[in-house]
Amino acid sequence: MVARKPQQKNEKAGCQTTAPCLNIGTWRAATRQEVVDWFTRDRKRKKSRPSILVVRSRLKPVDLYCYLKARFGAPNGFQNFLRKDDSDNWIHWDYSLKAGKADVYIAGMSREIQIMVGEPLTDQQWKELIVGIRSDYARIGPQKSAVLRSLEKYAVFQNKFVSIAGLCADLHEVIVDAPAKTTFPKKTPPRKSQLKAVEKAMQSVSTRANDLFGNCLKLQLLMPVMAEAFINMVILMFTRDAIRDDPEAYQAFVRAKIPERLGLLRQNCDGFARDIDKSTEAYADFMRVIDKRNFALHGNVDPIREQIEVVYFDGRRPLFTTPGNHIEMFFEHLEAIYRPEEVVSDYEAVHAFLWEVTECLDPRTKAFFSQVIDDAYPGFELHKKRVTRILPDQIMMGMLPDMLYDDELDVDW
Repeated sequence: MVARKPQQKNEKAGCQTTAPCLNIGTWRAATRQEVVDWFTRDRKRKKSRPSILVVRSRLKPVDLYCYLKARFGAPNGFQNFLRKDDSDNWIHWDYSLKAGKADVYIAGMSREIQIMVGEPLTDQQWKELIVGIRSDYARIGPQKSAVLRSLEKYAVFQNKFVSIAGLCADLHEVIVDAPAKTTFPKKTPPRKSQLKAVEKAMQSVSTRANDLFGNCLKLQLLMPVMAEAFINMVILMFTRDAIRDDPEAYQAFVRAKIPERLGLLRQNCDGFARDIDKSTEAYADFMRVIDKRNFALHGNVDPIREQIEVVYFDGRRPLFTTPGNHIEMFFEHLEAIYRPEEVVSDYEAVHAFLWEVTECLDPRTKAFFSQVIDDAYPGFELHKKRVTRILPDQIMMGMLPDMLYDDELDVDW
């Protein structure tokens, strides 16, 4: 935490001077030469250092941007010439302005706004500047609203396929890399000191079973959901306007059973070069996984279909049909219930079929789909009702030393 310098005497009531930058109505866009001069000036010879405030609570980036663009046109700051033409930048827009001979520089990051003025300001003056900007919105309200209406509006949402696919990939990895089964001792050890080795082996088997079979159950339940999320993203991205704009038809499409939904993809969606081939082995394997999901989803119980073994009883005396080590057989039965190798095979079969779905797209659509389907937080354009990648994968912010923030100003708002 950096200690703040005490306020200067000119902050006392009745002695505060008016800074030129506070005359917001006099602001004008800097010329190209003035922009160059601002960024190439000799800072060592400058008598006073510029003041910088980071605004993260009192101004909305979209509001300030629309206000500035309505007043001064497109961003004219130096950083505007350095930014990449996408959303993966530290500074997305900036304005170089003049208030008389005083400089005003405003830069927009993702959620923070940096305001730099060529003169020192007190906390109270910073407050006046922010309040003055907000108050001036009304003066050019129609122009500001026109700029806002011209912007594309996206709803950022979670791509459930990416989230679930990540969980499934982690589960698949730990199942494949699970430790090998510990061999049970064939007979009682001759000495008591060796019993600890038996206990350790038993604990190892128990821990492996709890971890492995629990992960198998999770993956078995999640991978059909992952597949359906993938198919639903295809539908969301490529459904034809005639279907999308008809609520009844669209709901019938997205609520159809998986086989019917797959059969309707080419008919109801743009970008498909051919139908889903239902005669392939990949489709058969995929539907087998879906059938298992439908059975498990409702908590169905079928003792015959899911039997582990047969046990006879004479009164209350159990008579087992399979001989062997009783504890070892218990864990063998767990292995038979959760079937790690089969779960891994099903997981790989699901991915093989999802790859086949993408192969049915034409090359241009396939390239676009590959970019968006891996985006954890894509955007849905609310006017055209289209999904696309709008934000970079990484989240970035910059912090400078001795920076002053609007929510730390010693003022009453």
